[in-house]
Amino acid sequence: MTHATFSGFRLLFLSLAFALAACTQPAPPSHTFDSAQSIDYHEFTLAELGLKGVDNWEDYDYMVLEIRSSTAQRFLLGIHTDNGIHEKRTHVLPKAWVRLCIPLEYYREKPKPAGDLAATVNKPQNGVGFQHIEGGTVGPLTGVQGVGIRYYTPLDNPTVEIRSFKLTHEPETPTYLEDKPFVDEFGQWAFEDFEGKAHNLEELQQIWAAEEATLQANALPRSKYGGFLDKRVKATGYFRVQKIDGRWWFVDPDGYLFLSISGGGPTAGGGGEASKASGLEGMFAAFPPEITAPTGFGPAGNQPRMISFGEWNLHRRFGFDDGWRDKWADLTVKRMQAWGLNTGSPKPNSFPYLGHLRTRIETIYGIQDVYAPNYAAELEASVKAQVSASARDPYLIGYFLQNEPSWLETEPRVCQLLLDDETDRPIKHVLQAYLAKNGDTDETRTRFIHETFRKHIATLAGAVRKYDRNHLLLGIRFGHSNVPHPEILKIVKDYSDVFAFNTYRLAPNREYLDAVSAAVDMPMIDGEFHFGTIDRGMAPGLVQVGNQEERATAFRYFAENGFSHPALVGIAWFQYTDQGLMGRLDGERYNIGLVDVTDQPYAITKGIRAASENLYKVHAGLQAPFSTRPAGLQGNEDDLTSKSNQ
Repeated sequence: MTHATFSGFRLLFLSLAFALAACTQPAPPSHTFDSAQSIDYHEFTLAELGLKGVDNWEDYDYMVLEIRSSTAQRFLLGIHTDNGIHEKRTHVLPKAWVRLCIPLEYYREKPKPAGDLAATVNKPQNGVGFQHIEGGTVGPLTGVQGVGIRYYTPLDNPTVEIRSFKLTHEPETPTYLEDKPFVDEFGQWAFEDFEGKAHNLEELQQIWAAEEATLQANALPRSKYGGFLDKRVKATGYFRVQKIDGRWWFVDPDGYLFLSISGGGPTAGGGGEASKASGLEGMFAAFPPEITAPTGFGPAGNQPRMISFGEWNLHRRFGFDDGWRDKWADLTVKRMQAWGLNTGSPKPNSFPYLGHLRTRIETIYGIQDVYAPNYAAELEASVKAQVSASARDPYLIGYFLQNEPSWLETEPRVCQLLLDDETDRPIKHVLQAYLAKNGDTDETRTRFIHETFRKHIATLAGAVRKYDRNHLLLGIRFGHSNVPHPEILKIVKDYSDVFAFNTYRLAPNREYLDAVSAAVDMPMIDGEFHFGTIDRGMAPGLVQVGNQEERATAFRYFAENGFSHPALVGIAWFQYTDQGLMGRLDGERYNIGLVDVTDQPYAITKGIRAASENLYKVHAGLQAPFSTRPAGLQGNEDDLTSKSNQ
C-alpha cells in the first residue's frame, strides 16, 4: 500500500469517526410543555445538567447556562432545594441559543428596595434576557435536586433546551450564541414572519401611505378638553373632581364630566432600542445611525439612551429635517382622535395630560432621607423647576406625586438595612434615636418609616401647592397587591385629591377598589396597565393574552369593567410603543405597544375605540360593562381573578 493510499484510508477513517461521534452526540436536555395544561412544570435533574452530586450551592455566586426557548413567553426558572422550589420570572430571546449568568443571590434573599418597584425587581441579562425577581420564595440553596421550568397558560406547546450549565464564583457576560441576526433592519424579530411584518422599505412606505389615506379623525362627540357632552356642571377653568349621585368624576375646565383614558404618553421613536454591548455583536442585520441616540434623556437630561430603531423608522417615514417630530405629532393626534383616547398627547393644547413629578431627591432603600439638612430646599427647587411653567395650563389634569414606593410591606427590613448600612446618613441616626426611645419592634420600625414617608409627602405636596394651586394632586401610584396600610391611606387622604394605583390583571380588582373607597372615599386613577402577546419576539408583558386580536378584547374588558366602579375616573395604558427586542436599560422587553417599532398600529386600537364609545353610560350606571374575557390570559404567576390587585 502506498503512502498516499494509506493517507486516504486514514482521512476516510477520521471522517467516519467524526460523523459517528456527531450522530451519537446526545441531544441537550429538553422538554416540551403542554398547552392543554393551565400550569405545566418540568425539572431538569442535576445529572442532566452535568452536576450530579453537587447539591450544595451555597458556596457559589452564579449559575451560567446556555438555554434556548421556542417561545417569547416568560417562564418561572426555579431551583429545587430541600427548603422548597425558589422561582423567578424569566425571559430569554425566543428560538435563539443564549448564555445567561444569573446571580444566585436572587434566589437566596429578597431584593433590596430601590427607587421604585421596577428598579427593585427588574434584572437585565445584557439584551439576551431578563428576570423579574419580586415574586417567589427565597432560601438557602442546599439539598438542590434540580432546576425547574414552570409555565402558566403555556401557548403553542413551548420547548426549552439547556445544553450547558455550571456554577461559578465569577460572573460571565450574557451572550448571543447564534450565527445569524436576531433583529432585522427595521428593528423587527428576524427569525419568523408574522402578520404586519415589514419586509422592505417600499412595502413599509405603502403601509404608511395607506394608513394616512384612510385615517379619519372620526372623533367622538366630546368637549374641547375631551369631556362628555351629556352633562355639564360648574366650570373653574381647570380640571377638578366631583362626586355626583354617588359616583366620582373628573370635571374638565369647561364643566363637562370627564373620564381619563390615556394612551401612555406618546414619545417619538420610543421602543426599538439597540446596543452594541459585548456579547451582542451578531444580533443585528443593520444598526441605526447615531442620530437616533439623543445626548440626554430623562428628567435630568443626563441618562444615556440606546440607539433606536423606532426613531430610525420615523426618520424613514417623515424625513431627517427638523420638522419630522411635528409631522409625527400631527399624525399621533389624528390617531388618538380616531381611537378614542382623550389624555396624553405629544402636541401642546391638543389633549389633556397627566403630570409626573420626578424629583432628584436620592432614595435609600426606596425611602427619602427627609432628615438631611438640605432635603427641603432641594425638593422645593426641583418641584419649582417642574411645575412653574405648567401652573396655568388648563390641559394639565394634575400631578402624580410618586411611583410605586418599593419599601411598602417591608418596613422592618428597610430599617435593618438602614442600620446595617455603613454610610453615615441623618436618617440612620434619627432611626437609632427613635428605636432607643420607643423600643425596637416591628411595629415601631413600621411606624418610623410611615412617619418619614408622611414628612416627605407633606413637603412634596406643600411645594407643589406653593407654585401651583390650580391643578390636582393625583396621589402616589401604588404598585403592590394589597390595600395600603391604614396610615398610608391617611397620608394619601391628607395630601392628595385622587388615590392612584397601578394594576396588572384582567381588570382592576373590585374588592381592592371597594376597600380603598370605604377607607378614604376618594376618586381613583389607574396609572398603569397593559396586555401583550408573543408573536413579535418580545415577552407579552405582565399580562399575557393569546394573540393581537385578543389584546383588543382585553383592553375593552379592562376599561369598561374598571369604569363600572363608581370611584374610578381614569386609566393609563403603559406604553404607546413596544419596548423593543433588546429591551430597555433594566431588561424589560414587552410587546405592549399601541403601535409597533415600524410605527404601525396594532388591532388593540379597535378595542380602545369600542370602550371609549361606552364609557359615559358604563360609569353612570346606565349600561353593563363588556363581558367577553380574552383568550390565552395569564398573569404574573397567579390566577388573574384572585383577590390581589396585581
